[in-house]
Amino acid sequence: MPNSSYRKPRGPFLAKAPRRIGVLSRNTASYQGQIDPPPDRPAHFIQRHRWPRPPRWLSLVMAATLALAAFTWWATTRPAGPPGGRVPPVTSIPFSATGDAYISSVRPSVNLGSSPALRIASRPKIRSYLTFSLSGIPGIVTRATLRLWSDVADLRGAAVHAVEGPWNEHSITYSTAPAFGKAVALTGMVAAKTWVSVDVTALVAGNGLVTMALTQVGSGSGQYDSREGVHPPELVVHTSSGSGSRTLPVKSPAAALSSAIEAVPDATAHRYATRDDHGRSMDTLKIIPKPGGGYLGVYHSGPQGAFRVYLAESRDLLHWTSKAQLDSNASQPTIAALSDSGYLLADEASGNQAAGLRPQLRFRHYASFSALLTGRADRTFEAPHILAPGGHGEEGTPDILSAVLSPDLSHSRITVGFHYRLPYGPDRPGLGVLADFSSWTARPDAGLEAALHAAGMSGRIGDRDAVTFLGAPLELVEAQPSGGAAWHIYLYDERTHRAVPLHIRTNQGSQSFGNPTVTNLRTPSGAMALVFTLFLPHSFAASGEAGELIYYRTYGSNH
Repeated sequence: MPNSSYRKPRGPFLAKAPRRIGVLSRNTASYQGQIDPPPDRPAHFIQRHRWPRPPRWLSLVMAATLALAAFTWWATTRPAGPPGGRVPPVTSIPFSATGDAYISSVRPSVNLGSSPALRIASRPKIRSYLTFSLSGIPGIVTRATLRLWSDVADLRGAAVHAVEGPWNEHSITYSTAPAFGKAVALTGMVAAKTWVSVDVTALVAGNGLVTMALTQVGSGSGQYDSREGVHPPELVVHTSSGSGSRTLPVKSPAAALSSAIEAVPDATAHRYATRDDHGRSMDTLKIIPKPGGGYLGVYHSGPQGAFRVYLAESRDLLHWTSKAQLDSNASQPTIAALSDSGYLLADEASGNQAAGLRPQLRFRHYASFSALLTGRADRTFEAPHILAPGGHGEEGTPDILSAVLSPDLSHSRITVGFHYRLPYGPDRPGLGVLADFSSWTARPDAGLEAALHAAGMSGRIGDRDAVTFLGAPLELVEAQPSGGAAWHIYLYDERTHRAVPLHIRTNQGSQSFGNPTVTNLRTPSGAMALVFTLFLPHSFAASGEAGELIYYRTYGSNH
């Protein structure tokens, strides 16, 4: 910046300039601005005692020496600053399987736990189970990788699922095998005679048992070495002694999930009143990972009674670019990626009261990612009213609990949670199965309803969303107490059949929360996170918080 004390040097003096007495220069000992010598010195004094100009190289050496001395003084006398950031040490621990087996629908009562191979196939239905006993894990789990030795090539590969119940290697059969949840990872195309690695961090919290199932993706079959084979499976757990992620309590997966969702101000990042790049509100947003990186979200927007369902993309989970309209006169959408590389959209088709039609569940299948981006559904199914007969009730707010293709949509089983309402009655939870994308059955979800009643909730039970977190199947459910106007969120543990109310705190203190969704995924930084969305109605929302709320919490589990 300019210095106010600096003055531009003057030019040469004119011939008629007055005589001046010079000032001794600091670096030449000569007189500047002087025509005649001072009266007390002879004229030859200046010539005889003028210092010779030093060579340029000597000046450079002197300047460098002075600079080095100054730096040395500064380095030894400066105050100590805060310590620099340190990269936490990372540890990789391999674990061998403690049990594995494959089961086959053609031999439903035969145990195959001693086989040297783990097999999967779409026809006949063959799948494999593995379990690992983890102990001595230090620090925070940052990644977990399942490694399998492939015996044969498989163009589709395997899907990895969380297992929902106990099993034993020496007694498991197709008839007795426990159920499994939605796929948490895919191997992709598999080559023969090589190791296959797949990220299964979503199943690993730390010390304890980890169980998983392998199923065939699409049509085909695969085979891997079992623990009785030459190349037994292993689970490699990567840990760090420190992390930028806050730790979550690990007393139970339900407790960890509760801790992540309840305190919005403690979230890694959040956004209230979320809108897309067209300024549309993103109500009831459901988020899933996007192939190749980034995220996809489906939501509804528009005036009441004329909602439209949209698809949007994001790179940071908070800011969204609209890509396509997927449905009209519909709301409450949810989406799931399928093993055939396609996508399944489920929403609530709006009714036409003038025609005597009530809201119902609608399903759309998109054969590929490009078809989804352009909104080109190849198949549509509208579920008939079963629990609430047409014209006398409604069914809606779907949640895709599982979608198993054996091997394609025409041979599939899609399980859906939803709510239904009879005339003059409260909203109640239901369970439906869409078989082969052509046949629909439904029944009341008595287990969820009983758990909510046991927790003191006797009013309306509405939208919900499910997640498999640390191997546990959990659901978030919205409910409205009898006589109350605000909606609250409950956490339901499918293993214990227990529901507990959540006490969600926002930055400004909003009091009503609906349409919960939760997804377990990786953030742009690569950390694992639980991503939540909630709808905050205007009537109970604090200033600036009404609308769709997105927030996520990165996590590691410290044991």
